[in-house]
Amino acid sequence: MADLIIENLTMRFAGVVALDEVSFSVEKGEIFSLIGPNGSGKTTLFNCINGFNKPQGGKIYFNGENLLDKRPHNIIDSGISRTFQNVQNIPFMTVLDNILLGAHSRIDVKATVQRWLSQDQREIEEAMVLDIMDFLGIANYEQKYMLGQPFGIQKLAEIARALVSKPKLILLDEPAAGMNDQETREIANIIRDIREDLGITVLLVEHDMNLVMSISDRICVLDSGEIITLGEPEEVKTHPKVIEIYLGETADA
Repeated sequence: MADLIIENLTMRFAGVVALDEVSFSVEKGEIFSLIGPNGSGKTTLFNCINGFNKPQGGKIYFNGENLLDKRPHNIIDSGISRTFQNVQNIPFMTVLDNILLGAHSRIDVKATVQRWLSQDQREIEEAMVLDIMDFLGIANYEQKYMLGQPFGIQKLAEIARALVSKPKLILLDEPAAGMNDQETREIANIIRDIREDLGITVLLVEHDMNLVMSISDRICVLDSGEIITLGEPEEVKTHPKVIEIYLGETADA
């Protein structure tokens, strides 16, 4: 059964077609990747899913609900969280408090007030965050300020903040961007663990083809807002158009 269904999604900006009747579905428990050159519509598609952009045509369903009828905070409540290409951390807050910001969809006004009045409530919320930090291997950073932390730690904090809301589907926007080979391998393992250990469906945008090919169940290739091909990694990487336009030497390696 599909978790996410995209039907004929169309998005234009001042006459420029960013998405041209794009259709695909993401199955429950799948790692599904979107690839394509800059400007192909990947981030625009993410923005449509979580309500930042309103498309001119098409439909988006998640677990049977029409997402186009919802505002961004309601979409989070429905079980979809997201990371961004550029880290969205607050430098003069601790790593723990940066991550805790992602719990807003699970903490009501009463609990927020209790947090400032009750040490017990604070400890409950922090324990939730610390579990996720431990899962990601950054538990020793909870009391360090975000300012000056290595880029890899900041990226993991971004993922942690998305996980705190307990999503059913996580949108990962270039999680390996700016990372070295070792960090990229660690990110690949984390993405697998998010699916295997946490049971979360993953929709991934990424330019690192080795990462994409190694962890994806299926891959959708976009170019100028249109789908070039969609299939399993072995099928996609041998597609002539993909080799010509996107993978080049990578496809021959």
